[in-house]
Amino acid sequence: MRASIKSRLFLITYAIILAFIVGLIVLNNTYLERYYIRYRQQTLLAAFDDVQMVNLTQVNTSEQMFEIEQEYNINIHIFKARIVPDNPFNETIGDLPRPFIRLYGSEFSMHDGAISRIMLEFNEQMGGDTSALVNPVPMEDESYIAYFMGAGPQEVIPGSDTQMLSFCVATEESDGLLLYYVLTVTFQSMRDAIGVFNTFTILVGFIFMIISGLVMYLISYKFTNPILEINKVAQNIANLRFDERVNINAKDEIGDLGNSINMMSHQLEDAINELKRANEQLSQDIELKDKIDAMRKEFIANASHELKTPLSLIMGYSEALKLPGLDPNTTEEYVNIILDETNKMNKLVMGLLKISQLEGGFTESQLSIFSIVDLIEETLRLFSIVFDENKIHLETSLLDIEVESDYDQLQTVLTNFIANALHHVDEHRNVKVYVEQLSEMDIRVVVYNSGISLPEAEFERIWESFYKVDKARTRSYGGQGLGLSIAKTTLINLGHAYGVRNVSGGVEFYFDIKTIVPK
Repeated sequence: MRASIKSRLFLITYAIILAFIVGLIVLNNTYLERYYIRYRQQTLLAAFDDVQMVNLTQVNTSEQMFEIEQEYNINIHIFKARIVPDNPFNETIGDLPRPFIRLYGSEFSMHDGAISRIMLEFNEQMGGDTSALVNPVPMEDESYIAYFMGAGPQEVIPGSDTQMLSFCVATEESDGLLLYYVLTVTFQSMRDAIGVFNTFTILVGFIFMIISGLVMYLISYKFTNPILEINKVAQNIANLRFDERVNINAKDEIGDLGNSINMMSHQLEDAINELKRANEQLSQDIELKDKIDAMRKEFIANASHELKTPLSLIMGYSEALKLPGLDPNTTEEYVNIILDETNKMNKLVMGLLKISQLEGGFTESQLSIFSIVDLIEETLRLFSIVFDENKIHLETSLLDIEVESDYDQLQTVLTNFIANALHHVDEHRNVKVYVEQLSEMDIRVVVYNSGISLPEAEFERIWESFYKVDKARTRSYGGQGLGLSIAKTTLINLGHAYGVRNVSGGVEFYFDIKTIVPK
């Protein structure tokens, strides 16, 4: 099981605290006593520098020595060796005089036996003998002989656990006798002190571990929660989810990391959205290309089919004209058929040329302001003879509104709509042209013919070139299926909406246009 960063941080901190406490105990047991003795030795050396500056013949010598003792927390003893007479056999050892004279110091802090031992050690040092109990100290003034000497508890005060460290210095006076300086510092057993210190360290460490545990839990919670939040957002980014952001207000590296994650998320989201849009556009382009290829193939097939029939008829009747013995009436009939098919081919080619010009943008729009009524009435007059011949019942409902567009191109659209209505009108022979007000600035021009409703699946395809809902009927009136395609392309170039819809009893084709002055 993987440990979380919070638990690892907590355990590492606890381990460091525990290692610190254990290390402190080990160092105390190993080096504390040695360090303390060295420190006190330096204290004694510094105190001796002050002691040797005191003139022992002055009246206030005791006051000066006492001040030094208080300053360095030590005891000072000064004594001078004296000549001891030979011990006659008739005198006891207890009656012998002491081999020294105390100049300063109390015998309660250092008894005579300790002084005698110090003098003995000096004599051995001066005689060239060495002792493991003392540590000679080289002095700048060669007239001084000095050493450090330690004394156990029983040697200082019998029955106590007090230890003593002594700095002993001897110098020869003018009378040939030695003057001794003994600076001592007493302290309790270091082992007991270290044991107490270790116990105290463990107790304080235990309390500190409890307190630090609570503090580290809060710190680790505050420290790791932003990291967990960043990790959550990063996982969402890896899963391409960019709806979440890092909410960290810290002014430190974690805050900078959160801001960087947010910036990366935003940039990745923009890049992926842009890539999606590019992919969608590419898909649309590929689909459009496939559609254009299919339309191109269909266009070529339809154009070939539309040209094949008149060409076949022209070729057939042209061959027939070569036959001998044709009477004039038959010859004239064949020539008329050839001319009729030639006209159909001409109309087809002109229609294809018109579509090519419109789709290629070679036709420039000539915008002008004109009345929609004038456009519709003039266009209807072009069909007046056709209406009469086919007994069409024409109905109009117009609005006298001015618009801005290309008059000729819009008339071509309206002409194709009316021609389409005439080709598909049923036996009721009803055709209606009217203008509908869509909004304050928009109108709709509608051409209606009575007839069979168009299948809704055909609504998009009827605007394609050569597409015919009823191919047999289209051939009967000579249409090639280009009129609505021309109308669609024209309206797209002019920016007008268009459409077809089934209504009660017939079909309506329309286009929308904006007015110049609101009605």
